[in-house]
Amino acid sequence: MYDFIVIGSGYGGLSIATLLSNIGLSILILESHTNIGGCASFFKRKDFLFDVGATTLSGIKKNQPLGKLFNILDLKPKLKKMNIGMIVYKSNGEKVIRYSQKEKWIQECEKKFYDTLANYKGFWNEVYKIENLAWDLIDKNNNLPPRCLKDFINLSSVNNLKFINLLSGLFFPLKKLLDKYNIKNQDFINFIDNQLIISTQNNYLNSPYLTSCMGLAYPSEIYYPYGGINSTLELLLNKFKSNGGNIKLKQEVISIKRKKDFYLVKTKNKSYVSKGIISNIPIWNMKNITEGQIKKYFENISYKFDKAPGAFTIYFAVENKFNIESCYYQIHTDEKIPFCTSNSFFVSFSMDDDYYKAPKGYRTITISTHTDVEEWQNLDKKDYISKKCLIESFIMQNLYKVFPEMKNLEKLYFLSGTPKTFEFFTKRYKGFVGGIPHSIDNNFLLLLPSNVTSFENLYLVGDTVFPGQGIPAVVQGSLNVLYHIEKNFK
Repeated sequence: MYDFIVIGSGYGGLSIATLLSNIGLSILILESHTNIGGCASFFKRKDFLFDVGATTLSGIKKNQPLGKLFNILDLKPKLKKMNIGMIVYKSNGEKVIRYSQKEKWIQECEKKFYDTLANYKGFWNEVYKIENLAWDLIDKNNNLPPRCLKDFINLSSVNNLKFINLLSGLFFPLKKLLDKYNIKNQDFINFIDNQLIISTQNNYLNSPYLTSCMGLAYPSEIYYPYGGINSTLELLLNKFKSNGGNIKLKQEVISIKRKKDFYLVKTKNKSYVSKGIISNIPIWNMKNITEGQIKKYFENISYKFDKAPGAFTIYFAVENKFNIESCYYQIHTDEKIPFCTSNSFFVSFSMDDDYYKAPKGYRTITISTHTDVEEWQNLDKKDYISKKCLIESFIMQNLYKVFPEMKNLEKLYFLSGTPKTFEFFTKRYKGFVGGIPHSIDNNFLLLLPSNVTSFENLYLVGDTVFPGQGIPAVVQGSLNVLYHIEKNFK
């Protein structure tokens, strides 16, 4: 019997599995796919490696989730801090450089969005102040969101008084901060909305300004992972195995049953038992493989959070015959991308010296944007292919406006993916990716399912539970679970 079975090997699952194996617990990971990583996985075509979804790392500072994870496990991934977080091309073709250095970025912002009435400096200083306080709050409190009177008492301690002003950031949209600094420039607001779609998957009218600030500050701490986003997971996996951990691939869990003092977990061809379960799969998937009160719990939270975005992605490799100023670009378009929910797309290039991802003289490229999963339901093959082709054409034509030299270069291994692709490979319900959108309508953080459930030794990690979407958030969820298991596990 294992101490814990971890379902799914995304960043949340592999982080908690490795952390628990590091303190001597016996851990089994069950992964439905042939590769680890989930939405942060990869695929290869000969000498080329492509990131499936996520392409950047952040939250590396000592008081931030990945920084803490690397320190605890003594991991040293090969990362490069980006001096330019990303290059943004507005729909009119104007270039905006998201410098990592705060003062340099504020100067760029004031120059590119000139407005004598707007106090951009005050706005960005507050954004960064809120971001720092938020990370400090999360670092010092492992009982978020509060689930009982004791949690509320701990949260209201003297040590947390400096965080009291953050509370309103959960209930008011980013518009409140924009109004405070007299920012009404529609060009800037459009720019902000396209930034928010990456991090909060919402807009300035609906996204809580607390999580908006964390998302808007993100380009100041972007790191490029050599070997792809999955390379850090490989370090975790090696550490996990060296600690005696066990992982089984191609083992999709179809049933979890609570017995008297253990859990029975079934895959299509085998059964396993453990004292506890840690789920790294989405809440929507859990309601389909549990029973009794546990099933009701996941049905209730799935009903409460019934919407999430899907992704449309494009992958290809090209010869390195053009210049780039950053590995990361966001390109805005004049109109919404066909059958998508955004008028921008994100482009990730491999470094020219990252020979794990591409041979010398080549780069791999991943492009992503948001789409409604319902657009891809119940389509026949002809309509499905037609939709894909229209989106591919629209995105590539807009890409060539920024990189005209790329137009006549051969596109090697050109592929695109839809929510149906993600559903097939990752088994995520309807192909939802990226987690639950941040919204003042659902008081996002306070109502998210906790990492700790009311069921004995059943814990949750991943992007559909606290503290939400993004690699730093899911790793923080794993750190929260580690804290509770070290304290309570029998």
